[in-house]
Amino acid sequence: MLQVLTCLAFLLPHALAATLPARKPAPNVILITIDTVRADHLGCYGAENVQTPTLDALARDGIVFERAISQVPLTWPSHAAILTGTYPFQNGVQDFTGPPLAPQFRSVAQAFKQHGYVTGAVVSAFVLDRSFGLARGFDSYDDAFSAEIFQKKDLGLVDRKAADSVTHAIEWLKKTPRRPFFFWLHLYDPHSPYDPPEPYGTQYAGRLYDGEIAYADHELGRLITWLKRNQLYDLSLIVFLSDHGESLGDHGEKEHGFFIYNSTVHIPLIVKPPVGSGFRPGRVPGPVETIAVAPTLVRLSGIKDVVEKQFQSPGLLRGDASEEVPAYSETFYPFSFFGWSPLHSLETMRYHYINAPQPELYDVVADPEEKNNLATQQAATVSVLKDKLQERLKNPFAGSQGTDTGLDPDAVQKLRALGYFAYRSAMYRSTFTSTALASGLPDPKERLWEFNATLEASDAFGANDFQKGEAILGQVREKDPQQYIVPFMLGEAALRQKLWDRAASDLQECLRLNPQFDQAMTSLARALYQKGEVTGAKSWVGKAIQLNPENYRAWYELALINSATDKSAAITAFEKSISIQPNFAMSRRDFGMLQFHQQNYSEAAAQLAKAIQLGLKAPTLHNFLGIAYSRTNRLQRAVASYQEALKLDPKLAEAHLNLAYAYQRLNRIPAAKAEYKKACSLEEKYCKFASGQ
Repeated sequence: MLQVLTCLAFLLPHALAATLPARKPAPNVILITIDTVRADHLGCYGAENVQTPTLDALARDGIVFERAISQVPLTWPSHAAILTGTYPFQNGVQDFTGPPLAPQFRSVAQAFKQHGYVTGAVVSAFVLDRSFGLARGFDSYDDAFSAEIFQKKDLGLVDRKAADSVTHAIEWLKKTPRRPFFFWLHLYDPHSPYDPPEPYGTQYAGRLYDGEIAYADHELGRLITWLKRNQLYDLSLIVFLSDHGESLGDHGEKEHGFFIYNSTVHIPLIVKPPVGSGFRPGRVPGPVETIAVAPTLVRLSGIKDVVEKQFQSPGLLRGDASEEVPAYSETFYPFSFFGWSPLHSLETMRYHYINAPQPELYDVVADPEEKNNLATQQAATVSVLKDKLQERLKNPFAGSQGTDTGLDPDAVQKLRALGYFAYRSAMYRSTFTSTALASGLPDPKERLWEFNATLEASDAFGANDFQKGEAILGQVREKDPQQYIVPFMLGEAALRQKLWDRAASDLQECLRLNPQFDQAMTSLARALYQKGEVTGAKSWVGKAIQLNPENYRAWYELALINSATDKSAAITAFEKSISIQPNFAMSRRDFGMLQFHQQNYSEAAAQLAKAIQLGLKAPTLHNFLGIAYSRTNRLQRAVASYQEALKLDPKLAEAHLNLAYAYQRLNRIPAAKAEYKKACSLEEKYCKFASGQ
């Protein structure tokens, strides 16, 4: 059977490509990514206890790639590779601590837009926020999340459910009558923490990860049904894949990012070509890379674009597949966050080689769970694959990036040898010297307890169990006092508890260990500002912006700091924050209030209305919006805003008073009298207004 499948892998794409029509109308192109899906947890990949009818049906209509390999098991870096067709060590997005995707790297969205496509995206997690660079080329990039979630969760956990994202997707498609279109939908639900809604929580009790997958599949079904009802499904090119998998305890890893075993890099990938393309459904067993998705989208759409020059793969449905190309993966998460060795791997039809201080080699045919390391027994195979890996790590884009890293030249060369590209950014790596690198970095396998402990602490903080999280990190700090991530996490937890002194102390310790960490700078600025240390706050937020000008939260903090003393500078900072991320509700709210106090009521109304649209629901916010409308003579809107305020807080006396005044101006005297009376009953100081009515 394996021999038959192998022949299919080599013959199917070539034979079908020969029948591809010379000219066809440009198809709609739909890219669907569901986060954190292991291939072996979908029905079309053999799972028997997870219901995924939507994806199973898509698989029957398309070409299933049985051994698709993610280039990096982290959400943002993986999507950067998917959308640009470049390896992480080439585009510089190797973990989630670096600067945005460099402008020189073109996204397929830019290519589609330049060739007349309408482009849109709906993403479901903050980790794909537009400030990281993936929004380029999209006419619409929906990354607006509930303001309440920003207030309750750490940034890395800000997301929205599949039901909301699919609804947003259908709404965008309904508003896009012009064809063709390129649309990307990203769903985040299978990512931890696992909390599927009912009935999936009950149906999959004890295995909630599968429940999240089943829920996401169900919601995706609404989109597929809509496409079919509107005669868009058959003629569209649809590509589905995941960005990475999930360990679920395999090799001691609970989630993903730390190791690059197949539990986290083997992902599902399905290509459903448009009807009439000449391609037929089938299955391809050989290893393929996710960087092949971008050239496949471009090729099957029939466009020719300069983006093809940066592609590092000919695509998934290439005509000549006679030579097997091993699939590459990497993770720099252990390096960037902890100072341990990065990992690189190559995977062939038979072997998976992982380059680590203690090399690993697995026969994935005989040992699919990768439990038996053959590295010492098959040294020749290791040597061949290691040479191929080093050849793969050559970076054609390296010369186009700045090399002013602040590191000594020997350290730069050693980082390059490790496959590190973005070593100029604000990371822990900036503290490395050539001596430290030459002495050898710890193997992540030897530090697994420390990694899992930080994840456990993060989960505790996410559940507001600060005492537990602090106790766990105390144990980590005792074993490894040089870990900058420990005081950073403690500082962030202290900020959430409004323990400003403790937060400032922890974040200063973080920056002592990692002087170039812009996220810590932004948080420290907030802590110092709350302590009344304005000069120090300004200094730190300025450094954060200098390191990462696209850090809109830093611009927001700078605006807050300047609001009391330099209104003009505050307005400039607010405008910059909003220009980077127009869907950050807190910027809109606070900018609106600044404009309100400046008596610029028209602009105040625009900003406050947008903040409310983005999910802020405070009754006082609606009340101020009503005042802004009233003072710009939009009385009906003012009335509606006051009424919304009173729905949220019926005892808000000021809203009753303002509503009474608006009614009076509209000559609705009985209604005005009733509201004046209500305001008086709630606040005695307002009775003087009621007495005159």
